[in-house]
Amino acid sequence: MVKYYYSVLFLLFSYNITIAQTTEDYAIRLTAIVQRSPPQITLTWPKNSGVDYQIYRKSKESSTWGSVIATVLPADTFYTDTHVIADSAYEYQVIASGTPDTIGYIYAGIVAPALHNRGAIILLIDSAFTDTCQAQLYQMMKDISGDGWQVIRHDLSRNLPDTTIKSIINKDFHTYTNVKAVLIFGHLAVPYSGDIAPDGHPQHMGAWPADIYYAVTSGNWTDTDIDDTTASDPQNWNVPGDGKWDQYAIPAVATLQVSRIDFYNMPDFDKSEAQLMLSYLAKDHLYKMDSLPMIHRGLVSDNFGTFGGEAFAANGWRVFSPLLGRENVYDIPFISSLNDSSYQWAYGCGPGAPTSAGGIGSTADISYNNMNVIFTMLFGSWFGDWNEQNNFLRAPLCANTPALTSCWAGRPNWFCHHMALGENIGYAAWLTQNNNIYTPEGYGAQFVHVALLGDLTLRTDYINPPGNLSINNPIHSGALLSWTVSPDTAVIGYYVYRSDSLFGSYQKISSMLTTTSYTDSSGKDGLKYYMVRAVKLQHTPSGNYYNLSIGITDSATISYPDLYVTNLQSLSGLSIYPNPAQNSLNIHVHSTNSAKIILIVNDQNGNKVLLTSHQLNLGDNSISLNVSKLQPGTYTVSLSKDNIIVTKKWIKLD
Repeated sequence: MVKYYYSVLFLLFSYNITIAQTTEDYAIRLTAIVQRSPPQITLTWPKNSGVDYQIYRKSKESSTWGSVIATVLPADTFYTDTHVIADSAYEYQVIASGTPDTIGYIYAGIVAPALHNRGAIILLIDSAFTDTCQAQLYQMMKDISGDGWQVIRHDLSRNLPDTTIKSIINKDFHTYTNVKAVLIFGHLAVPYSGDIAPDGHPQHMGAWPADIYYAVTSGNWTDTDIDDTTASDPQNWNVPGDGKWDQYAIPAVATLQVSRIDFYNMPDFDKSEAQLMLSYLAKDHLYKMDSLPMIHRGLVSDNFGTFGGEAFAANGWRVFSPLLGRENVYDIPFISSLNDSSYQWAYGCGPGAPTSAGGIGSTADISYNNMNVIFTMLFGSWFGDWNEQNNFLRAPLCANTPALTSCWAGRPNWFCHHMALGENIGYAAWLTQNNNIYTPEGYGAQFVHVALLGDLTLRTDYINPPGNLSINNPIHSGALLSWTVSPDTAVIGYYVYRSDSLFGSYQKISSMLTTTSYTDSSGKDGLKYYMVRAVKLQHTPSGNYYNLSIGITDSATISYPDLYVTNLQSLSGLSIYPNPAQNSLNIHVHSTNSAKIILIVNDQNGNKVLLTSHQLNLGDNSISLNVSKLQPGTYTVSLSKDNIIVTKKWIKLD
């Protein structure tokens, strides 16, 4: 049966190739040239077949494109937007007039800000690997934490049902602040849902793997309506009460990013699950340390052609240009090219079977080769149903030298352009799964089968981190931090962060430093964890942005200096935090009686910028000042009573 459908699909493939243009014609391959002063963004693209181009622009957060901002004549291959500001980024949509499926997207920025905090991520570990991958899992957690994520870990039995796992996720979602993602490590329960066949085969109609179930924190999932046992594989059968969900599309917006690293049931590879995990994690760490000999280029292996206008490989041409540059994307074979040399992105499509794709190869082929690539996108029949033995979509992640992510891109189409300015691939998957603003959506938009395999935290650009962080913590003197420089010669500075736990939420406590030392002189006494990250201005085909390295960490028990006023009995134990401060400055003072004091904030030139009065009560008192509107710089805060003044210095961040 599989061979029959393979043959039919191959005939369709052959027919479409003979009558259609290339898939490149369905993608406007955008890049950008940016200028800071005066600020402007110039979009560029290759010349097409004599049509106008309509330009749209929106903010990253906006859910609509609004009106056309410009129409570009057929003779032109660029558009310059001067209605922009530096230290910002803008999202553009370019459509060829009269051919709405010919489209391009780019997220372009002029010195776009760094992403310091990415939110909390729930890490679900298959307990089968708790011991065998202990050190590597710990390193992975440090790398994820060092990239701005708070890490919440659970080690779980792979025998737990998906409902129990989801209840754990939902509890964390409502317990912790700013939970953004779920990363599944191992063969924990695979949810199934729907009565769908996104690859178009009636014998494949039924429930498909649906990890998106874990990402939807609201909405109603039911197991009462679907009754379909026509699929050739009983794993796709879906009947009431069988634990497989009814929904073919997500019942509500997917709140969380989600991905899975899973090497279960891949016997074509002569390694155990644990060995495949260890191999994957080793490369994952090297990539994040910017220690791989990886070249920023891409390849497209198209074995479908335009396929009646679906033009699956346009995913590669459209996505890769703003990330890698048009000149760095090649139309070449998939497996042999990745075995011989390095690429960052690769797209391949062809008539499929569960373990192969026509014109690309098979899972067995990949088992004998290296996948010298980071991000893979594949498309073909059958193997989008990824929870099968020797599944072709998972195969690149199992190679001798593994790829690090894989997705089934074509039904629907994927949109990854934000990664050019520092977003992670999990964000691209999340946008694709919820997509209702990017076109062409492709068949299956918002269906439950859309999945990302691999580490969702991965980004396109990494830099060498600094090294040798050490902490000197004399009593009542705060923390004296020092480190060695990053080997990356383009690094322009460093940021320091602090947390109360190793994998907790690290808050930025410094402005950008050009030295390799820092003194943390204010806070609440106790065990503190510090992180230092290098920063450089990263240039990409979509502009430039401040890129941060993975952080290095160390900890110490800190006691901060207190100011005691010997000639003012009523005030003692004055402390301020955080220092440096960005939006709020908190002042703590102990008073031995009720007293009215004057509080003064002066800038570094002695100019008074804030004056208030406060009534202190007996005991500990806390005062919070809104300093968000003050300019960055050095300030003093003073408490005054009866012409006696207690003063402390602090720094305002940008």
